[in-house]
Amino acid sequence: MQAGPKRVGAHAVADRRLARRVLIGLGLLAVLALLVPLLGYRTDVAEARRLLHARVSREAAVYADALDTHVRALEAELERIASRPQVDLRDETTAPEQELLDFAHHNSAFFAGVAVLDDRGLPVWSEPKDAVPSSSLQRRRWFQRMLLRQAPVIDALEPGARTFVVAVPVVRSGEVTGAVVGLVDASRHVLPGGRTVSENLELVVADRDGDVLAPAVPPAWVNAQFFPDRLNQLLQQGQGDTVSLSGAPEFAVATLVGKTGLRLLLVADEAAMLAPVRQRFLAQLLLAVVLQALTLLLFTLFLRQSYGAWQQMEMRAAQQEKMAALGTASSLIAHEVKNSLNGLKVATSLLGDSSNAGLATRSIRGQIDRLGHLAQSLLSFGKPAQPQLTEAGLSELVEDALSGVRTLPEADEVTVDSELQPVRVHCDPLLLATALDNLLRNAIEAAVGAKDLGRQPAPRVRVQVHAEGDRARVVVEDNAGGPPAGFEAQLFQPFVTSKPKGIGLGLSMARQAVEQQGGRLGFERTDVGSRFTVELQRAKAVA
Repeated sequence: MQAGPKRVGAHAVADRRLARRVLIGLGLLAVLALLVPLLGYRTDVAEARRLLHARVSREAAVYADALDTHVRALEAELERIASRPQVDLRDETTAPEQELLDFAHHNSAFFAGVAVLDDRGLPVWSEPKDAVPSSSLQRRRWFQRMLLRQAPVIDALEPGARTFVVAVPVVRSGEVTGAVVGLVDASRHVLPGGRTVSENLELVVADRDGDVLAPAVPPAWVNAQFFPDRLNQLLQQGQGDTVSLSGAPEFAVATLVGKTGLRLLLVADEAAMLAPVRQRFLAQLLLAVVLQALTLLLFTLFLRQSYGAWQQMEMRAAQQEKMAALGTASSLIAHEVKNSLNGLKVATSLLGDSSNAGLATRSIRGQIDRLGHLAQSLLSFGKPAQPQLTEAGLSELVEDALSGVRTLPEADEVTVDSELQPVRVHCDPLLLATALDNLLRNAIEAAVGAKDLGRQPAPRVRVQVHAEGDRARVVVEDNAGGPPAGFEAQLFQPFVTSKPKGIGLGLSMARQAVEQQGGRLGFERTDVGSRFTVELQRAKAVA
């Protein structure tokens, strides 16, 4: 007797294990589905950063080459002037120099000013006249470097100035006799890189001492104390590095401008330049996550539906197996009961009808009828009949069922009201009569049980037959209070009953018989009891 519960418990444990494994698998799949695009996003951003660094490094090299070429052109132009024989600073006249420089550099596009200095750094002539200070420039570092090297130099005109000088020595007989000087104003943007390259790129040109020559309006961080050391560190590294000059992470590349001694620094606002790339990759990541999450959700729903269908199939198979076993046992029991009942019927027919004997005989016959109905129910459950549909009068079938249940011993205690409209339906008369008999017996027995328990002093059963559209309905109501609370879900299951003397086959067989004929048997609780409704297809009227 314990095999059934143990089997059910084993199935429940197995189902829970399977569900737990499926959930773990789905969880791992979800983590993997989110991890792959996240790793892809990180890889894409890292690759974009690498490409940005490479681009900034290439641009720094290009700007350095362009600036070196430009400076070399300026030096060459001044060297060409300095090598002319007219430039003789010891001939005690400046007329040839003035004529040459006026002709060559009046309103020059290369220089903001041009000057000729003697070997003591004093201005001999300048265009415009105030291009250089009138005092001696001999102590300026660039002038000292030019005298020492006897070669062109480029440097700030004075420390902190945005005007820088290209100085070319005038050499005669191996001796520096003076210099030809060209002045470049960074505010005029005449140098490559002298202006902001782009919104998120900053280009700075400085001399070897860290004095910024360009741009005209340099960023604030060039005035910080750490700037010269940071610039030298970047030059020693030879490659760009992520630094913090303005307080935010930036990628900076420093390089020498040829042999001029100038240093070029290109700084990229990494966060701002990568922001569009990050946004694009993030949008792609979100799209991938949404698509994968949607796919995972659909797969989960499909798996859940499949698992539910599999469970239902398993339950139906187990139910069918159980019903088959019960049907076989029911048929054997019913045959044995019917054989015994046949003998009892013969024996009671021989009894007399005296007052005392008649009461006993009627009581025995009532119990024999009850057992006969039980045996017939068991036989019908074990071997359900196939419906043979035909047209029949529904009211007549209900009337026949009422006549049958009025012979029950309990029928005298119940008031049965009927309201029967003539309706014809498509049905199997025998199956439908059996179903109606079960419903009526169930209602009468429930009403009598409520009276016996003192819950209902006037038990009553009401039966209605009426038509609504193309459907016909039989309504059976009682005032027995209805089944226990929460019992509705098990109401139509076989061998499940709330009555002390019932076996739980009446309602199950009634629903099976009605559904076999394309109908429906429903239940609803009323204020005083139960209401069962049989719904069938009406027969079409013949014109």
